[in-house]
Amino acid sequence: MTTVSPRNEAARITVRKFLPKDRDALRRICCDTAHFGEPCEVFFPDRELLADLVMKYFTDYDSRYTWVAEEQGTPVGYVCACVDDRAYSRTMLLRILPVSLAKMLARGKIFSAKTGRMIKYNVLSAFQGDARLRPCAAREYPVHIHQNIMDGYRGRGIGRKLLIPLLEEAARRRWGIRFRALRQVPRFAFFERFGFRRLDVTRVKTWEAWLHRAPLYYMEYGKRYE
Repeated sequence: MTTVSPRNEAARITVRKFLPKDRDALRRICCDTAHFGEPCEVFFPDRELLADLVMKYFTDYDSRYTWVAEEQGTPVGYVCACVDDRAYSRTMLLRILPVSLAKMLARGKIFSAKTGRMIKYNVLSAFQGDARLRPCAAREYPVHIHQNIMDGYRGRGIGRKLLIPLLEEAARRRWGIRFRALRQVPRFAFFERFGFRRLDVTRVKTWEAWLHRAPLYYMEYGKRYE
């Protein structure tokens, strides 16, 4: 039996800019990895709504800074960047949220027990403030990013392959970039290796009760180019 080394496996992965044909695949990857690498249905029943909230801006409105990792023509991961927070917020509020929530109501999934549980614990978290992070300086870190890789493809160097073109773009344009993550350890070593600095971290016990995982740390990282 012939074994394939991680280096050869990584060589089969190519990274390129997003194409419209990738839309459904990226939405699927987003939902299939939303719960600590597991499908979103573990905690939320409506994957169409989740895909709209997380990915629709990057696939439908501004895909200039979205990169796709593929193996033999099949997308297996992505990274995307939002370079205009005002445009992002305006598009989410006026164009994505109203339509997506209306469709969710029509599907009836808003009335599920999982949705009720999600609302309960997030309202509780808002009152307690345990998921509140210190605001980062928007002028220093104006670009936010989002990345996901399919189960079975992690640990093969794909994250690095995806991140490099984004960081090269950020260096050329002198962007400051940031992201938030929810993890069971208080650091994100992968991004630290690329020069990201942890800006803040907090333990969120209300989300631990909601997601049945402990501990859970909510954190924000940033990287600046002078």
